[in-house]
Amino acid sequence: MTQKKTILIFGISSFLGSNLAELLKDDYRIVGTYFNTPVQIPDVLTVKCDVHEKEMVQKITYLFQPDITVYAVGLSSLENCQEFPKVADALNTVGVFNVSAASERYHSKFVYFSSGYIASGENVAFKENDTPMPSTVYGNTIASSEFYIQKSCLNYVILRCCPIFGKSFHPMAPSFIELIDRNEFLGQKVVCDNKIHTGFIDIYSLVEIFKKIIEMNATNRLFQVSSSDVMTRYDFAKLYLESLGGNTGVLAKGDWKFPRSENALSMHALSEELYFKMDTSNIESEVQIQMKSVAGMIENYKKRLAGKIRAKRQQSTGISYI
Repeated sequence: MTQKKTILIFGISSFLGSNLAELLKDDYRIVGTYFNTPVQIPDVLTVKCDVHEKEMVQKITYLFQPDITVYAVGLSSLENCQEFPKVADALNTVGVFNVSAASERYHSKFVYFSSGYIASGENVAFKENDTPMPSTVYGNTIASSEFYIQKSCLNYVILRCCPIFGKSFHPMAPSFIELIDRNEFLGQKVVCDNKIHTGFIDIYSLVEIFKKIIEMNATNRLFQVSSSDVMTRYDFAKLYLESLGGNTGVLAKGDWKFPRSENALSMHALSEELYFKMDTSNIESEVQIQMKSVAGMIENYKKRLAGKIRAKRQQSTGISYI
């Protein structure tokens, strides 16, 4: 019997980290680290770790000797990064430096999940080799991490992703699709942005792509992963509820003040719509897939959950903004 490869996930309590663990645990030995919020995932070992503590990161990596190390820590909220730039820099860059260095030292493939917000927001399809021109604090931090990884690591994969949707394992942090589902069930208003256009990918499709890349042993590569089309959060929420036969009347268009950095404000008008479309021809040709449309991603999500989308309900009052 072939021994399972070990995947060490830093940030297993995050939306991405917990979903990776749950969906990969049957095929891999999964070990995860958390900082303040432990999660309970059957057959997954978790340990406490602060990614800012270099020695702690080194010890954990040495102890478990992972074949693959995944960095799923980080502050990905655009607003929070704008409000707390030092925290964003610590989590999105310093932590990456420590974990990637430990991964390099103990001969583990380092996998980093980046974001399409590395682009400026112009209405063009951004390619892997285009120069990053982030318009947010968050984009600046992930651009720095991408640059560091590409210059310092000898065995890495960067997955630059559009917004990911799926269920959350964190009891206090429901995902944006769960907010849509909950508020529709309760008949409460959901205010959605209608100016920022991005792709959307369901977590199941993303994990399948991750597995293919690991199986083919891709090394020192950057791949962009996104739906084939882009739309606003409002259009996504409307399409999602329509696919479920839900009440789209709870949705309202909002004018989200996109948290741009100062240099970006001088380049764009405040009222201008922004587009974060990514060219995915590289990943499509490399792993022999065709990226689905947003509608296709929603259908895949529904199929994988097999009717359980509305099983998780949380009581709440008020209006949700996404």
